Amino acid sequence: MIVTQPTKTEELLPINIGVDVGQIRDNTAICVTEVSQVDTGRVRYTGPQTIGYVDEYGAWHPPTGQEPVMRSEYTVRQIRRLPLNTSYPDVAEHLADMLGKDVFKNRKVRLFIDVTGVGRPVYDALKLEMLLRLNNAEIKYQLNGGIEFKISERHVLQLKPISFVHGEIYNRSKGTLGKAFLVSRLQTLFQWRRFHAPDTKEVKAMIEELLVYEIKVDDKGKDTYGAKIGKHDDLATAAGLSCLEDPYNEKVRYSERVY
Repeated sequence: MIVTQPTKTEELLPINIGVDVGQIRDNTAICVTEVSQVDTGRVRYTGPQTIGYVDEYGAWHPPTGQEPVMRSEYTVRQIRRLPLNTSYPDVAEHLADMLGKDVFKNRKVRLFIDVTGVGRPVYDALKLEMLLRLNNAEIKYQLNGGIEFKISERHVLQLKPISFVHGEIYNRSKGTLGKAFLVSRLQTLFQWRRFHAPDTKEVKAMIEELLVYEIKVDDKGKDTYGAKIGKHDDLATAAGLSCLEDPYNEKVRYSERVY
Protein backbone atom coordinates (compact mmCIF):
# COMPACT_ATOMS: atom_id res chain seq x y z
CA MET A 1 0.00 0.00 0.00
CA ILE A 2 1.36 3.42 -0.97
CA VAL A 3 0.21 6.31 1.23
CA THR A 4 1.76 9.75 1.25
CA GLN A 5 3.89 10.38 4.34
CA PRO A 6 3.83 14.10 5.27
CA THR A 7 6.32 16.07 7.30
CA LYS A 8 6.25 15.91 11.10
CA THR A 9 4.31 19.17 11.39
CA GLU A 10 1.82 18.36 8.62
CA GLU A 11 -1.41 16.69 9.62
CA LEU A 12 -1.96 13.29 8.05
CA LEU A 13 -4.84 13.05 5.59
CA PRO A 14 -7.94 11.11 6.65
CA ILE A 15 -8.56 7.61 5.32
CA ASN A 16 -11.80 5.93 4.23
CA ILE A 17 -12.02 2.16 3.80
CA GLY A 18 -14.84 0.35 2.03
CA VAL A 19 -15.39 -3.38 2.55
CA ASP A 20 -17.81 -5.55 0.58
CA VAL A 21 -17.97 -8.96 2.27
CA GLY A 22 -18.29 -11.75 -0.27
CA GLN A 23 -20.56 -14.74 0.08
CA ILE A 24 -19.26 -18.31 -0.08
CA ARG A 25 -18.42 -18.21 -3.78
CA ASP A 26 -17.58 -14.52 -4.00
CA ASN A 27 -14.50 -12.52 -3.09
CA THR A 28 -14.38 -9.95 -0.33
CA ALA A 29 -13.35 -6.60 -1.82
CA ILE A 30 -11.47 -3.82 0.00
CA CYS A 31 -10.85 -0.26 -1.16
CA VAL A 32 -8.72 2.27 0.73
CA THR A 33 -8.96 5.95 -0.21
CA GLU A 34 -7.05 8.95 1.09
CA VAL A 35 -9.17 12.11 1.25
CA SER A 36 -7.64 15.51 0.51
CA GLN A 37 -8.97 19.02 -0.06
CA VAL A 38 -8.29 21.21 -3.07
CA ASP A 39 -8.81 24.97 -3.22
CA THR A 40 -11.39 25.75 -5.93
CA GLY A 41 -10.27 29.37 -6.25
CA ARG A 42 -13.68 30.57 -5.09
CA VAL A 43 -14.46 32.45 -1.87
CA ARG A 44 -17.28 32.10 0.64
CA TYR A 45 -18.22 35.22 2.63
CA THR A 46 -18.73 34.40 6.30
CA GLY A 47 -19.18 37.79 7.95
CA PRO A 48 -18.07 41.44 7.94
CA GLN A 49 -15.22 42.04 5.53
CA THR A 50 -11.82 43.47 6.43
CA ILE A 51 -8.91 43.92 4.06
CA GLY A 52 -5.46 42.46 4.67
CA TYR A 53 -2.74 44.77 5.89
CA VAL A 54 0.86 44.91 7.13
CA ASP A 55 1.23 46.30 10.65
CA GLU A 56 3.93 48.62 11.97
CA TYR A 57 6.14 45.64 12.79
CA GLY A 58 5.96 44.26 9.25
CA ALA A 59 3.62 41.38 10.12
CA TRP A 60 0.95 40.45 7.57
CA HIS A 61 -2.66 40.24 8.75
CA PRO A 62 -4.87 38.43 6.21
CA PRO A 63 -8.37 39.64 5.33
CA THR A 64 -11.23 38.36 7.49
CA GLY A 65 -14.86 37.56 6.83
CA GLN A 66 -14.16 35.15 4.01
CA GLU A 67 -12.76 31.68 3.49
CA PRO A 68 -11.79 29.62 0.45
CA VAL A 69 -14.25 27.14 -0.98
CA MET A 70 -12.58 23.73 -0.75
CA ARG A 71 -13.40 20.52 -2.62
CA SER A 72 -12.73 17.05 -1.23
CA GLU A 73 -11.09 14.52 -3.52
CA TYR A 74 -10.59 10.78 -3.09
CA THR A 75 -7.42 8.96 -4.12
CA VAL A 76 -7.36 5.17 -4.14
CA ARG A 77 -4.32 3.85 -2.29
CA GLN A 78 -5.34 0.19 -2.42
CA ILE A 79 -8.13 -1.79 -4.04
CA ARG A 80 -8.12 -5.56 -4.04
CA ARG A 81 -10.04 -8.77 -3.61
CA LEU A 82 -9.18 -11.30 -0.93
CA PRO A 83 -8.68 -14.86 -2.20
CA LEU A 84 -11.76 -16.99 -2.74
CA ASN A 85 -12.77 -19.22 0.18
CA THR A 86 -11.21 -16.86 2.74
CA SER A 87 -13.19 -17.67 5.88
CA TYR A 88 -15.15 -14.94 7.64
CA PRO A 89 -12.95 -15.09 10.76
CA ASP A 90 -9.91 -14.70 8.51
CA VAL A 91 -11.52 -11.70 6.80
CA ALA A 92 -12.04 -10.05 10.20
CA GLU A 93 -8.47 -10.89 11.23
CA HIS A 94 -7.12 -9.48 7.96
CA LEU A 95 -8.99 -6.20 8.45
CA ALA A 96 -7.80 -5.91 12.07
CA ASP A 97 -4.19 -6.53 11.02
CA MET A 98 -4.52 -3.96 8.24
CA LEU A 99 -5.90 -1.30 10.61
CA GLY A 100 -2.90 -1.83 12.88
CA LYS A 101 -0.35 -0.94 10.19
CA ASP A 102 1.79 2.16 10.61
CA VAL A 103 0.25 3.96 7.60
CA PHE A 104 -3.05 4.24 9.49
CA LYS A 105 -1.61 5.59 12.72
CA ASN A 106 -2.24 9.22 13.73
CA ARG A 107 -5.02 9.52 11.18
CA LYS A 108 -8.79 9.83 11.19
CA VAL A 109 -9.85 6.45 9.76
CA ARG A 110 -13.38 5.38 8.84
CA LEU A 111 -14.12 1.81 7.83
CA PHE A 112 -17.46 1.22 6.11
CA ILE A 113 -18.48 -2.44 5.91
CA ASP A 114 -21.55 -3.92 4.24
CA VAL A 115 -23.35 -5.88 6.97
CA THR A 116 -26.30 -6.88 4.80
CA GLY A 117 -26.51 -10.66 5.11
CA VAL A 118 -23.15 -12.38 5.62
CA GLY A 119 -21.34 -9.14 6.48
CA ARG A 120 -22.84 -8.90 9.96
CA PRO A 121 -20.81 -11.72 11.60
CA VAL A 122 -17.63 -10.37 9.99
CA TYR A 123 -18.32 -6.93 11.42
CA ASP A 124 -19.09 -8.36 14.86
CA ALA A 125 -15.83 -10.35 14.80
CA LEU A 126 -13.87 -7.29 13.67
CA LYS A 127 -15.42 -5.11 16.38
CA LEU A 128 -14.56 -7.69 19.05
CA GLU A 129 -10.99 -7.99 17.74
CA MET A 130 -10.49 -4.22 17.82
CA LEU A 131 -11.92 -4.01 21.34
CA LEU A 132 -9.28 -6.51 22.43
CA ARG A 133 -6.45 -4.74 20.60
CA LEU A 134 -7.44 -1.16 21.51
CA ASN A 135 -8.59 -1.73 25.09
CA ASN A 136 -6.79 1.44 26.24
CA ALA A 137 -8.58 3.70 23.74
CA GLU A 138 -11.50 5.97 24.53
CA ILE A 139 -14.54 4.13 23.16
CA LYS A 140 -17.85 5.53 21.97
CA TYR A 141 -20.77 3.41 20.77
CA GLN A 142 -23.07 4.70 18.03
CA LEU A 143 -26.83 4.23 17.74
CA ASN A 144 -26.44 2.42 14.42
CA GLY A 145 -24.19 -0.23 15.98
CA GLY A 146 -20.98 1.51 15.00
CA ILE A 147 -18.08 2.13 17.32
CA GLU A 148 -15.37 4.78 17.61
CA PHE A 149 -11.90 4.26 19.09
CA LYS A 150 -10.02 7.41 20.05
CA ILE A 151 -6.41 6.37 20.48
CA SER A 152 -5.10 9.96 20.52
CA GLU A 153 -6.16 13.41 19.35
CA ARG A 154 -4.91 12.59 15.86
CA HIS A 155 -5.61 8.88 15.78
CA VAL A 156 -9.32 8.02 15.63
CA LEU A 157 -10.82 4.85 14.18
CA GLN A 158 -14.51 4.51 13.35
CA LEU A 159 -16.15 1.22 12.39
CA LYS A 160 -19.38 1.96 10.53
CA PRO A 161 -21.78 -0.89 9.63
CA ILE A 162 -23.80 -0.22 6.47
CA SER A 163 -27.08 -1.98 5.61
CA PHE A 164 -28.32 -1.79 2.03
CA VAL A 165 -31.97 -0.88 1.54
CA HIS A 166 -34.20 0.12 -1.37
CA GLY A 167 -34.22 3.67 -2.60
CA GLU A 168 -31.73 6.41 -3.30
CA ILE A 169 -30.86 7.75 0.13
CA TYR A 170 -28.16 7.46 2.77
CA ASN A 171 -29.36 7.70 6.37
CA ARG A 172 -26.15 8.40 8.22
CA SER A 173 -27.60 8.03 11.73
CA LYS A 174 -29.17 4.64 10.98
CA GLY A 175 -26.43 3.36 8.69
CA THR A 176 -28.92 2.46 5.94
CA LEU A 177 -27.91 3.02 2.34
CA GLY A 178 -29.66 2.73 -0.99
CA LYS A 179 -27.33 1.11 -3.48
CA ALA A 180 -28.51 3.50 -6.18
CA PHE A 181 -27.20 6.37 -4.02
CA LEU A 182 -23.88 4.58 -3.59
CA VAL A 183 -23.35 3.99 -7.30
CA SER A 184 -24.62 7.36 -8.49
CA ARG A 185 -22.35 9.16 -5.99
CA LEU A 186 -19.33 7.22 -7.20
CA GLN A 187 -20.20 7.87 -10.83
CA THR A 188 -20.66 11.57 -10.10
CA LEU A 189 -17.28 11.78 -8.37
CA PHE A 190 -15.75 10.21 -11.49
CA GLN A 191 -17.41 12.79 -13.73
CA TRP A 192 -16.30 15.66 -11.47
CA ARG A 193 -12.74 14.26 -11.56
CA ARG A 194 -12.77 13.99 -7.79
CA PHE A 195 -12.05 10.25 -7.69
CA HIS A 196 -8.50 9.26 -8.61
CA ALA A 197 -7.15 5.76 -9.00
CA PRO A 198 -4.04 4.08 -10.42
CA ASP A 199 -4.13 2.19 -13.71
CA THR A 200 -4.37 -1.36 -12.34
CA LYS A 201 -6.38 -4.42 -13.30
CA GLU A 202 -8.52 -4.06 -10.16
CA VAL A 203 -9.38 -0.45 -11.02
CA LYS A 204 -10.21 -1.43 -14.60
CA ALA A 205 -12.46 -4.20 -13.26
CA MET A 206 -14.15 -1.73 -10.91
CA ILE A 207 -14.86 0.67 -13.79
CA GLU A 208 -16.26 -2.19 -15.86
CA GLU A 209 -18.56 -3.09 -12.96
CA LEU A 210 -19.90 0.47 -12.91
CA LEU A 211 -20.56 0.35 -16.66
CA VAL A 212 -22.67 -2.82 -16.45
CA TYR A 213 -24.44 -1.93 -13.22
CA GLU A 214 -28.21 -2.34 -13.52
CA ILE A 215 -31.23 -0.85 -11.80
CA LYS A 216 -34.45 -2.83 -12.28
CA VAL A 217 -38.01 -2.01 -11.25
CA ASP A 218 -40.64 -4.78 -11.34
CA ASP A 219 -44.39 -4.48 -11.95
CA LYS A 220 -45.01 -3.83 -8.25
CA GLY A 221 -42.53 -0.96 -8.18
CA LYS A 222 -39.88 -2.88 -6.26
CA ASP A 223 -36.38 -1.84 -7.22
CA THR A 224 -33.32 -4.07 -7.32
CA TYR A 225 -29.75 -3.03 -7.94
CA GLY A 226 -26.61 -4.88 -8.87
CA ALA A 227 -24.42 -6.31 -11.57
CA LYS A 228 -25.80 -8.17 -14.56
CA ILE A 229 -26.16 -11.93 -14.24
CA GLY A 230 -22.72 -13.51 -14.28
CA LYS A 231 -20.98 -10.24 -13.42
CA HIS A 232 -19.56 -8.90 -10.15
CA ASP A 233 -20.06 -5.57 -8.39
CA ASP A 234 -17.87 -6.16 -5.32
CA LEU A 235 -15.06 -3.78 -6.28
CA ALA A 236 -17.52 -1.03 -7.25
CA THR A 237 -19.35 -1.49 -3.95
CA ALA A 238 -16.12 -1.30 -1.94
CA ALA A 239 -15.01 1.78 -3.88
CA GLY A 240 -18.39 3.44 -3.37
CA LEU A 241 -18.27 2.77 0.36
CA SER A 242 -14.77 4.25 0.56
CA CYS A 243 -16.06 7.64 -0.62
CA LEU A 244 -19.48 7.50 1.01
CA GLU A 245 -18.67 10.23 3.55
CA ASP A 246 -16.56 13.36 3.42
CA PRO A 247 -14.34 13.59 6.54
CA TYR A 248 -14.15 17.36 6.04
CA ASN A 249 -17.90 17.84 5.77
CA GLU A 250 -18.32 18.42 9.51
CA LYS A 251 -15.95 21.38 9.27
CA VAL A 252 -17.79 23.15 6.44
CA ARG A 253 -19.59 26.39 7.27
CA TYR A 254 -22.25 27.62 4.88
CA SER A 255 -23.14 31.15 3.88
CA GLU A 256 -25.85 32.47 1.60
CA ARG A 257 -23.52 33.78 -1.07
CA VAL A 258 -20.67 32.13 -2.96
CA TYR A 259 -18.51 34.06 -5.45
